[in-house]
Amino acid sequence: MDEKKIHHATIIAMLLGVIISSVQFLYNRSIWLDEAMLSLNIISRSYAELLKPLDSMQVAPIGFLLVEKFFSTLIPNSEYGLRIFPLVCFWASIYLFHKIITILLKDSRAVFLAVLLFCLNTSLLYYSSETKQYIVDAFICLLLYYILLKEYKTKNGQYILLALFGALGIFLSNTSIIILFTISFFLIAIQLKKQKINLRLAIPFITWAVVFCSYYFTFIHNHPSKNGMLAYWGNSFMPLNIFELRFWDFCFYKTKMLFGSLLSFGVLGLLPFLFFMISLYQLIKRKQKKLLILLLLPTLLQLALSAFKLYPFDLRLILYQTAFYIIIITLGVMQVLELDIFKKQKKLAICIFLLLPLITGVELFRNYPLKTEELKSSINFVQLHAQPSDTMYVYYGAIPAFNYYEKIGKITFKNPIVFGHAYRGSNQKYVNEIKNNKGKLWVLFSHIYDDESKYIITSLDSAYKKTLSYKTKDSEVYLYESLRK
Repeated sequence: MDEKKIHHATIIAMLLGVIISSVQFLYNRSIWLDEAMLSLNIISRSYAELLKPLDSMQVAPIGFLLVEKFFSTLIPNSEYGLRIFPLVCFWASIYLFHKIITILLKDSRAVFLAVLLFCLNTSLLYYSSETKQYIVDAFICLLLYYILLKEYKTKNGQYILLALFGALGIFLSNTSIIILFTISFFLIAIQLKKQKINLRLAIPFITWAVVFCSYYFTFIHNHPSKNGMLAYWGNSFMPLNIFELRFWDFCFYKTKMLFGSLLSFGVLGLLPFLFFMISLYQLIKRKQKKLLILLLLPTLLQLALSAFKLYPFDLRLILYQTAFYIIIITLGVMQVLELDIFKKQKKLAICIFLLLPLITGVELFRNYPLKTEELKSSINFVQLHAQPSDTMYVYYGAIPAFNYYEKIGKITFKNPIVFGHAYRGSNQKYVNEIKNNKGKLWVLFSHIYDDESKYIITSLDSAYKKTLSYKTKDSEVYLYESLRK
């Protein structure tokens, strides 16, 4: 295939990413617990109030919150308003990723493969329509790398742009400081190699330091949610002692998470891991220091931060690193294709070349559009069948999303509503709480913890008559008569 055809194929792959993410956005899946809790903060507060610690132990960059508030006002009472900024960030990320890999790889086949893997990545596509900051992390990361790597007539222009957009990134992305540290290390390493330090480097460095310190002491230091977040992310902090079994468990499960979930290869995550290791070996062997710094230092920095319990290492929190791993794996594939057997067997080479995109494509489209906790469908079922005298019991895991839909006017029934309490480890207390209600009772579930709904429904079935039921993705609802059998 000639260069022109490969270029056209790459453009088609980029358009495919735009189309797939647009369909996912327009599908308008239900909002889920964490997303609902952040969304309630955004739509219920003024711009000034968003500068204060959020309710429900939610934490997000201030710039992200203010932009979300703007779009939620522009398109009110809709998930579309809350999700349009992440979608646009994903579209921009596709463009920036293409620009970056064109600079780094300089091989049109590798560029096409990397773009295809990026645009078919389930994790990126999912967060492109989520009211969370994680796809913005990816966008800011790629934007700063593009500013770093593109050519300039003078270094002054590069340093000024890095200073401005680096400062902006601090307000939009919690992971921007990791990227800024990586860029600083990269620029200093280049200067040391030339044995000449450009004093104009102080422009971005001082700007970032001043802005980050101001941001840190204004919005992060002594944050009231700190202890709660440390407890919540407890399994995402790397143990310091390498002689403990916990350390190796952490390494194993996080590697599995990275190649299976983050990169969207599922149970076949071992295959991209092999390409990754081949590429890593070649990068070290050939002393590709610039690529190693740019592609691996962010991971090492975040692991170090997690070891000191400063920032967790978990799926959504490393979404911005997806591009790095795709580039490394793509280099590994291209290394394998340089072997004589694949040079002679063209059809076999094509199969190897398209194998990884095929796997990620299957992983994506077997559950596409992507769904989670489809509470909206359950609510619609209740509104279709509920009588004015019916009571609704809302399981505690469903309460934030229920409150969100009530807040934006999607819940129209005026029936009595009972909000359940969390009794983790004491399932019978749920049943006792539900039995306190009289008359016909709807029991609504979402964000179900540890199969609690099965215990509750089994107990209720043995004592009451179930007349209606509805199940959808991670949400279910039942109607019970108060009469005993």
